[in-house]
Amino acid sequence: MGNRPVISKDQILGAAYEIATTQGLGALSIRAVATACGVAVGTVYNSYPTKSDLVNDVVGRFWQRALSGCMAMANGGEEAESANSSSPCSSAEFEHDDFVAFCRQLSGEVGRALEEFRSDFLEGLAALGSYDLAGARRREAASFAHVRQGLQMALERDPAICRKKLVGALAPDRVCDLVWETMLDAARRKKPLDETLFALLRDALYS
Repeated sequence: MGNRPVISKDQILGAAYEIATTQGLGALSIRAVATACGVAVGTVYNSYPTKSDLVNDVVGRFWQRALSGCMAMANGGEEAESANSSSPCSSAEFEHDDFVAFCRQLSGEVGRALEEFRSDFLEGLAALGSYDLAGARRREAASFAHVRQGLQMALERDPAICRKKLVGALAPDRVCDLVWETMLDAARRKKPLDETLFALLRDALYS
């Protein structure tokens, strides 16, 4: 018998991500990934006991790649220096301390990521079976919590924002939840984020 190919979990995930990128989430299966990796189906099952586990990691990798540049800039410090130089959020033109500018960049980043992945990514996600969808949504929720935290850090770092206004309906967590949910809704509808949101943020938060 010949030697069995040795393959890591990350390599398996990479192959799964490539399938989802080029063919859509509907084409993702344990057998398809095994074929792409040139290994037996059982080898993939050793790393991913269920298809749901695999889908969850693919979704997690998508959002990680989609948002890593902007989140690094929101966190500042060393993370910002190591952000992907191709990301608009890591460019020299990005206004590090301007919350509204950050929101604008983040919105563009999400839209570009969806275009580069597959135009039907969100539809494919919604079309998953109930068990797979529940797991994918949990992974999304974890990624989105990180995004909300990044938005809040960007808001709190903006010196031009009037701190006295950040109460009640304009409390930082409520503002950031609204901004992110509005961005996601626009992405799901394949529409650019309305400039009205940015104008309202300027009027509501700044002196």
